Amino acid sequence: MIYRNSYFKKELRQAYTENKAGTNRKVTFALFLGLISFAVYFLLQTVQESVLSDVVPEIMQPSFFSTLYIYIHMSLLLNIVYFVIYYDYLFFSEIRKNSWYLLVQMGYNPVMMIFSKLFALLYSILMIYTIGFVFMILLTFFLKYSLIFAYMPSLYFAGLTDIILLSIFTMMISLYAKNIINAHYLMFLTAMVIVALKILSGYYTVLSNRVVMQDIANLFDISRSWFLPAAAVLIAAAGLICVFRAKNVAKYYNLPGNDFTMLSDVKIVYMDTKTKQWKLGDGSDKTAKKSKLLEKAITVSLLAFICTALVFNVFIILINASTPGSEVTIRGVIPFVFKSDTMEPDIMLNDLAYFKKVDNQYEINAGQIVIFKQNNVIYVERVIEKKGGELTVDIDNYPPMSQTGAMLKSVSRETVIGVFSGRNRWLGALILFANTIFGRLLFLLVPTVLLFYYRQIIHLYQRRNKS
Repeated sequence: MIYRNSYFKKELRQAYTENKAGTNRKVTFALFLGLISFAVYFLLQTVQESVLSDVVPEIMQPSFFSTLYIYIHMSLLLNIVYFVIYYDYLFFSEIRKNSWYLLVQMGYNPVMMIFSKLFALLYSILMIYTIGFVFMILLTFFLKYSLIFAYMPSLYFAGLTDIILLSIFTMMISLYAKNIINAHYLMFLTAMVIVALKILSGYYTVLSNRVVMQDIANLFDISRSWFLPAAAVLIAAAGLICVFRAKNVAKYYNLPGNDFTMLSDVKIVYMDTKTKQWKLGDGSDKTAKKSKLLEKAITVSLLAFICTALVFNVFIILINASTPGSEVTIRGVIPFVFKSDTMEPDIMLNDLAYFKKVDNQYEINAGQIVIFKQNNVIYVERVIEKKGGELTVDIDNYPPMSQTGAMLKSVSRETVIGVFSGRNRWLGALILFANTIFGRLLFLLVPTVLLFYYRQIIHLYQRRNKS
């Protein structure tokens, strides 16, 4: 019998496939993980000169460390998506659907079947993750970065730990969740908890440090972060719960939730947990209300995303169309994407700077940063001195090997059109990305497609929930 003699092989064939031989699909998914991670790295390089280089330099550097760092995080994200798609085939939901009930009654050992399913899943994710990791290294070779092997084992182990933790917890969730939708929510919640634990434990501080990661022992140093010991305890606890819970559930026949057919004269009563009184009904109205509420939330979220993306596109078009003499003004503010490092650190390269629009009566003082036009060219400089209707201005940051004071000049007060009032580095990086071909596709094409097909997407989601 397949369940007695080759259940492990059966699970290997079934994992990640839909009851088809799965080796080719596993390899294909692994290569996809590597390619999509490599593509994300290239996308991030389009905003190299932005706030991202200061905030998350670990993903922006020209090195194997950055590409592999992106891979281990993309691997966790895409495995969540894959788990959602193939949830019924990978986890213990088949027990709740009574697929094991007759086998257990016939004397087959449920513990053997449980461990076979666990090991098959772990073997599969280990295979996929490893192939994708190696493929990412091979792709990075084409960029001719310096190969430093020392931090690769640490990165590999860190990413594998996240996936194993997510897999074991999803196995446990599949034994308790009453339906697929709840299981999906709990799966996403588990991923968020993993990220939260890594932040609270200071694990990201270790993970993002190329020097520290060159010694894998630093991952286990509790003085640096307690995440890995906690992860080991959670994996062991979830694994034990899976074994005992699955063994117990497999012995009993599980009635479907609300999908069974009743005779017309049969009534169902339930006890209200608040009033402790028996009430008539099967709870289907509550389920329907929850379903409709969820569908409305998804619809609102989708429409909000479409509207936000379209408004952002209009904003970018207005900024790009801004020319001397026809500067864009939004409620008295002139937004200006700064394409120089001459005013650092107050205004960094590619920051979105805000200038308060002023008229000739507005008083300007020394020390203020102003935007002005001279010979139909826009300049941003700091006021050094004010004498009557003349302003002496200069830049703050001179490039290396240049003569300090070379940009010092006098301009007429009438040429000033605005005074610096603030900046937003993240919006500057977003606008920089939006002006690339990939950004235009994401912020213009995707919302446009969703605008016309969002109803079909919602209907597809509804059919999937009912099936």
